Amino acid sequence: MAGETVKSVGDDWTWFTEYVYLYSTWTLNCPPDRRCQVGMGVMAFGEPRGEKIRFSGSQKIVTVGIGSIHVRVDDGKGPCNVRLDQGDVGLIPIL
Repeated sequence: MAGETVKSVGDDWTWFTEYVYLYSTWTLNCPPDRRCQVGMGVMAFGEPRGEKIRFSGSQKIVTVGIGSIHVRVDDGKGPCNVRLDQGDVGLIPIL
């Protein structure tokens, strides 16, 4: 496991990490009494252009290829701390 990242997240998309893997698993942890949204993929025109998921508590996600992970609070209650933990990865072979 590569580690964890904790950031204070508000209403705007907050960058967490870039990724370049065949696949990678991640766990996001938002307070259980809050609603957050994670966006994956390429960031363009002010928002992630890949999949977006709303969640409370813990949310497991899988990313594929190249992109970034951004998170924002989606409940209008102000900022909160969110933690991102990286799990398994599939490396891209270099010949």
